[in-house]
Amino acid sequence: MENTVYDVVIIGAGASGLICARECARGGLKTLVLEKEQIPGRKLLATGNGRCNLTNTHVSPAAYHGDVALVSSALTQFPYLTCRKYFEELGILLTEEEQGRIFPQTGKSTAIVEPLKLAAVESGAEILTGQTVTVVQRETPFIVKTSSGETFRARRVVLACGSCAYPQIGGSESGYQLARSLGHTLTAPRPVLSGLVLQENFSRLAGIRAQVRLTADILPAQPSEGEIIFTGYGINGPAALNISPFIAPALDNGPVVIHVNFLPEITDPAAFWANRCARFENRRPKDFFAGLLHESLTNLLIDFKGLRKNKPMKEQFPSAVKNALNTVTAWPITVKALRPWTEAMVAAGGVKTREINYNTFESLCCPGVYVTGELLDVDGISGGFNLHFAWASGFIAAAQLIKER
Repeated sequence: MENTVYDVVIIGAGASGLICARECARGGLKTLVLEKEQIPGRKLLATGNGRCNLTNTHVSPAAYHGDVALVSSALTQFPYLTCRKYFEELGILLTEEEQGRIFPQTGKSTAIVEPLKLAAVESGAEILTGQTVTVVQRETPFIVKTSSGETFRARRVVLACGSCAYPQIGGSESGYQLARSLGHTLTAPRPVLSGLVLQENFSRLAGIRAQVRLTADILPAQPSEGEIIFTGYGINGPAALNISPFIAPALDNGPVVIHVNFLPEITDPAAFWANRCARFENRRPKDFFAGLLHESLTNLLIDFKGLRKNKPMKEQFPSAVKNALNTVTAWPITVKALRPWTEAMVAAGGVKTREINYNTFESLCCPGVYVTGELLDVDGISGGFNLHFAWASGFIAAAQLIKER
């Protein structure tokens, strides 16, 4: 293989790498994919709890953290409908679930990974697994070396290496190291879309789910709404995951207080509670909150605020009642850490986007090199947005590579 000059060598067979490979190959480019794992798309297979939430009907720049101009360019060139049509044309049946999340109808991520891999190979792309790239040399052509001693030559190179999230299934810092060697600088990676470790002990609620609104002073925009799941360490679930990118940097200055509204659908809490107190003043606290809160959460609230369990609400201390009612819609919790890389779905940080051509994903530091997917300093909220960006960046890079043929 040392005498072969490929039109493009793609490092990484994840989301952006596979779609880029398929497009490059069917565009007539001699394409090679080098994947360090033994299975292409290994991290893809684990996304969405093994179901692969591949995109979202609500894809927009507002769903992302990072460079708005780059994200806007990517989504303009590869919007939701284009993404959906692309995978349907691979022969995949898709289904829409709550909050616009799109999954394969089979409910298994293999229904996305296998057709995409097959399409890449059928188009002429070569995929070599067990190939950890250690060096990319700026030569004409580029020289690509692997830890096993293989050497490949390429007119163009795509860094589609992914991030260090989920190291147990292939996440690593190898892509960052390659990018640095080619002149790029990084925003330090942080684990995000990760569970929140709390100072308070909510272990008695472990496994309980609730639809909530999370608010905090660190949030620059809308509150985070959706489901949370109580765990032994704190909370997880979409609403918690989506607030984690804001909490991660704030933790550098110490623990972060957020507030949980367990009744986000109530627009006027004062009027709501006044009405409920008038109707159910003779109920004991546990019965007063029946139909509003999970029983275990009610019990914790009663203990937390010192309500007397066997007294009707009208005989409780007014201050205790007021505090309890206010707590239901603004329960303060203190985040002391995020869960580690092994549980983080995504990495914030990565290659600085100002070093990338917004329209093509080509490196401005090393022409002929393209940087795609999660290796870039762009991250989205939970719900298929991160995968959509990966597809978009790989697809757009391939289109430019074909133009330069």
